[in-house]
Amino acid sequence: MTTAANILNNVKASYTIAIMGVLGVFAFVSAVLIAWPALAYLGAKMFN
Repeated sequence: MTTAANILNNVKASYTIAIMGVLGVFAFVSAVLIAWPALAYLGAKMFN
């Protein structure tokens, strides 16, 4: 492979990792927001 092909592969890999990271953060925040009422209820039951 040439140097240009290696650079292109690195850019593609970095882009894929960045997109997956952003989507992972979005999924985590969405899951917490959806589960928030249940988490609040369980927390209230545990500490009161």
